[in-house]
Parts: sequence; structure tokens; C-alpha cells
Amino acid sequence: MTETSLISLRGLELIITYRGASQERRDNLRGVLRHLNRTYSDYQIWLIEADAAPTFSWSEFGDSKIKHVFIHDTGPFPKARLVNLGALMDQNSSDVLCPFTRVLNVSGNRRQSFIESGNFDEFAPFLASDLPDDMSLLYVSTPGAINFFRRAEFIRVGGLNPGFIGWGGEDDELFVRAARLGVRWHSFSNLQATLFHLNHDSASRTQLVHEELTARNRQMAFQTDDIPMEELEARAAELAKYFR
Repeated sequence: MTETSLISLRGLELIITYRGASQERRDNLRGVLRHLNRTYSDYQIWLIEADAAPTFSWSEFGDSKIKHVFIHDTGPFPKARLVNLGALMDQNSSDVLCPFTRVLNVSGNRRQSFIESGNFDEFAPFLASDLPDDMSLLYVSTPGAINFFRRAEFIRVGGLNPGFIGWGGEDDELFVRAARLGVRWHSFSNLQATLFHLNHDSASRTQLVHEELTARNRQMAFQTDDIPMEELEARAAELAKYFR
């Protein structure tokens, strides 16, 4: 895409939480950063990495839109805490925008070919056509995982709940809480705003869904839809103390 055809995000700030625990995760991060750079303009990334030592190399990209922040943390990946930290990094501009119309999962040889070439044009034929066997629909305008959140609203509803430990549930709980507290979600509909997910951790993700901790997280998220409004407002106020 040429500079004039990029989709402007109007000064939005993106928070990406990261731990480069495997080569697959490092490959995925590079793919995400390349996609953002070739698809959008007028944005800034806060890349918040938590690990024993940094694995992200800013010099590989030389992209002034990326602000890398490293936090020494060798425990379970603290996603909720890192997102909340990213919301505090700057007090300028940033309701909630889902920046894609859908996410397509890429596996097999096509995935490996893209990792080696970094050529997004390989995916262009599938933006408006049937998908081949090694690509599948993963998400459609989902409220979870990736969102551009207005900073004041994110803080008002309390951000992500650090009470979620391990995999899953924290983004669903935030969506339910925020929606009940008056925050509105919107999604892009432009086919060009399709994201391509590099298939990874398939076995471990399937296993995680059945683990006791994940089941607890999912139950906590769904319960947020049923608690009295007064209790929900009290939860948001308590969580928002993190930002003060």
C-alpha cells in the first residue's frame, strides 16, 4: 500500500503485551508489527514486554511509532497488569474501536512462507474470496483481544482485572463490565482491515480451555453480566484506583 492509501488511526495509541517465550511468538510479533506498519498510519505502539530479559529488538524495525517498555517479571505472564501499565504511559489522546473486520488463521506451508518472506501480498487474494484449506476464520469483529480504547473510558471502568490469573476471560469480563457501564464498541468494516493470525500453540490452547484455572476465569467473566449494577460500579471504582 502507498502512504496515501493507509488507514489513518487518528493518533490512536496501541498497547501490545508481549513475552517472547518461543520462536513462534517472536514470529507473530514481527508479523503484527509489519501488518500495522503497512496498513495504518497516525498511531503509536506501546510494546510492554515482561520476561527475565528482553527478546524484542527495536533495531530490527527502526520504527519510531514503537515505544518498547521492558518489565523484569519471571512469573506467569501478567497480561492485565501490563495493559494497565501501558494505559499510564502517556496522557495524550487515544469509546472503543475493534480495528479489524475479521481475523483469518494461517497454518502449514503458507504460514512458514510468510514468516520467511514477510510479504503480505501473499494474503491479498483471500481478502474477498473463499479461503484455502490452510486458512480459516478465527474471529469476526470481536470485542476481545485487540481494541483501541479511549484512555479516559478505559480508566473510568477500571481497565483489565488483575484478578484473572492465567489464560482467558480477562478481555470478556472487561467487555461485559464496560458495556454495562455505558462504553460503546465499534468495528471496522473495510475488508482491507483483515488481520492474519499465524497459527501457534494449537495443542496447548486446546488443553488450556479444559484446565481448572481457565474454567474459573471464564465463569468469572460470565458472572459479570449478572451482578447488581451497584456492585459492578463498586468493582470499577476499586479497579480504577490502580491508575491514581
